[in-house]
Amino acid sequence: MCGRYSIMATETFPTNKAPVILRQRDDTMSLEILQWGFKKWDGKGVVINARVETLQTKSMFAKLLAARRCVVPASEYYEWKNPQKLKYHIKDKDDNLLFMAGLYQDGDKGREFVIITKDATEEVARVHNRMPVLLRADHIEQWLSGKLSPDDIAKTEFDMEVEACENEQLSLFHPTAQSLSKSNL
Repeated sequence: MCGRYSIMATETFPTNKAPVILRQRDDTMSLEILQWGFKKWDGKGVVINARVETLQTKSMFAKLLAARRCVVPASEYYEWKNPQKLKYHIKDKDDNLLFMAGLYQDGDKGREFVIITKDATEEVARVHNRMPVLLRADHIEQWLSGKLSPDDIAKTEFDMEVEACENEQLSLFHPTAQSLSKSNL
């Protein structure tokens, strides 16, 4: 899963607006600002991720595969490891920019996007069982044009680096933070 990511040192949260790469009618690519998350069918919250395994069978996503693909650039993304809710940042081992496969639609308040996820690689699975589907830079145009299938992109592997975020591990729910707050009473 991908619950937060950063681009150029700015963290992006669900429902934030962020830059996304789209394919235009004239086959050029453009960078547009879209909102992260599809409004849920019941109006309560948003859907931020789409499983690659069910893209072609879930009606919410299947119709978007033909002409509504996008790519979400990111420097890194974040996951939290339970039960302590420890925050980890995950990035390319060589510090290359990440390109996350996605889908977009026109919502009530403008265009919105979701990030496609797959089963996590061995490195990432230590923290979370899902991860974004990542594209190589030379696969961006092929994904946007529909030349790559969901099965094709799910097979792409990267060497990832997973590290705990410094100074962000403590929360009100973390055992150490709870004992610190009790000692201050």
